[in-house]
Amino acid sequence: MDQKSEKPAACATTLTGFETSSTYASNSATSARKRQAKDTAQARWNHAHPLERWAHAALESAIRRGLVERKTCRVCGADKADGHHRSYDRPLDVDWLCRLHHRREHKRLKCEAAE
Repeated sequence: MDQKSEKPAACATTLTGFETSSTYASNSATSARKRQAKDTAQARWNHAHPLERWAHAALESAIRRGLVERKTCRVCGADKADGHHRSYDRPLDVDWLCRLHHRREHKRLKCEAAE
């Protein structure tokens, strides 16, 4: 056989015919872990709530583009505030709440829904 046609022992050929090193082939374990990581509570929530994900992404995009400006918490005035969507159909219409008050608002809404 030619010297050129022989493959080094540390290489493997993929289904597409491209050679990969053993280092790259060992990353398949890493990709398996990444696939398992998709089965987290957050990933399940994202999959079950596409409208909410869209609203969150639209708000973040508007903030990055300068169309919406982050404000302080409407309750306590804290500088670091999250946007709370009253309606996910209107992604840019949010109440700005710090993490503490945002969690309290969700707890209040959950209690109201249970009644």
